[in-house]
Order: sequence, then structure tokens, then C-alpha cells
Amino acid sequence: MRHTACTIILLTAATLALFTGCDNGYDCSIENTAYNRINFYSTNEYGIEETLEFPQTISVTMMVNGNETIVVNHVSNASGLQLPMSYTNDCDTTIIRYDNNITDTIYIAHENIPYYISMECGTVMYHKILSLQHTHNFIDSAAIVNDYVNFDYNENIKLYLVK
Repeated sequence: MRHTACTIILLTAATLALFTGCDNGYDCSIENTAYNRINFYSTNEYGIEETLEFPQTISVTMMVNGNETIVVNHVSNASGLQLPMSYTNDCDTTIIRYDNNITDTIYIAHENIPYYISMECGTVMYHKILSLQHTHNFIDSAAIVNDYVNFDYNENIKLYLVK
């Protein structure tokens, strides 16, 4: 009886070790899109940079294959955006619509960089931001602070908005 219990415990332990040994610990469905992280800023009367929660309601669309696709719909007091980047185009067009029907357009030229994850997960796409242009309705200026867009949470672009 004692010998049978030990055998069952050993078989159970061996089975668990076999299945956990095959797991690489990576869930392919979690991280499959690298997001461009854009934060909003303003400068105060002394020229000091301050983070900003933009008080207007905004909606954000992106031009994909000639069609507008909504990526953010009616958000208020936003301090920034996390936007996907195109895998196939080398320039993303992002349109920010404010609640008073004024728009700003941001053009982000980038290089697409395939990045191999594993046999199970395949390849994902990272991006390198090459340049940035924008209109000037509510956007005063912009700066690329981290040109490499991947799965980390680092800020990529600073948008300085007019208060």
C-alpha cells in the first residue's frame, strides 16, 4: 500500500515536471502589438514643462488603407494616448478631433522592424520613428523622446498642446 502511494506521487510529480518543462512561460496573445505612447504637455508662464490633462473631449482616428478607423472615441481629460502603428505603411496618419470640431493631424514616418519572438509566437513588428509632422490647431509643438516603439511602456512622443 505504501509502495503504491509513493509510485502515484512520483508519477504525478514526473507528469507535472514534463508539462511545466515544455512551457516557455510566454503567452503569445498578450503582447502582439507595439504601441506608440504619446503624452500631453504644456509649458507654464516660466517656460517649465508640465504634464497636461487635456480638458476637451477628443476622438482619435487613424488612416488605414485610405479609410479612417476610430482608435479612441470620446475621451475627456486625457493625459496621453497609446496608439498602434501600421505594419505595412511607413507613415501613419493620426487625426485628433476635439469637441469643437477642430482637428489636428499628426504624420509619423517610421521604419517597420520584424522581431522574432519564438517558434510558438512567431514574429512581431517593432517600429523606429524617423520623423514627425503635425498641424498647429491645438498642438503647439512635438518631440520624439524615444524613437524605438516596442512592448515597453516608455514614452515615445511628447505633444505640447496650447492651453
